[in-house]
Amino acid sequence: MNYQAIYDKLIRRGQTRVLYGTYIENHHIIPRSEGGSNKKTNKVELTPKEHHLCHLLLIKMRMCLKYCYRHLSLREYIEIKETEKHKIRNAFKKKEKEWIFEKEYANSYKYLEDI
Repeated sequence: MNYQAIYDKLIRRGQTRVLYGTYIENHHIIPRSEGGSNKKTNKVELTPKEHHLCHLLLIKMRMCLKYCYRHLSLREYIEIKETEKHKIRNAFKKKEKEWIFEKEYANSYKYLEDI
């Protein structure tokens, strides 16, 4: 099986489309562990499934051997990513409430100074 051809097709697909309203993950086309840069030209936006699949393909090509999710199925990987996304969303909501409270507190304090 030609893993490189499959990998290249996934990368080209990610480079030629725009994902709206879906969770995306940034993927280094040439992995950082293989000398790839962190420049925009070495990154592509992929769906979580595509991202995991790209790393599994890289492993088959004897690259990216330290990928921490290499032992997971696609279903397990997606479950982990959904849990992470949920935790991040909840943390942001909590922080957002703190910002609103701080803003209201600051406005109230300013109002009292004006009296």
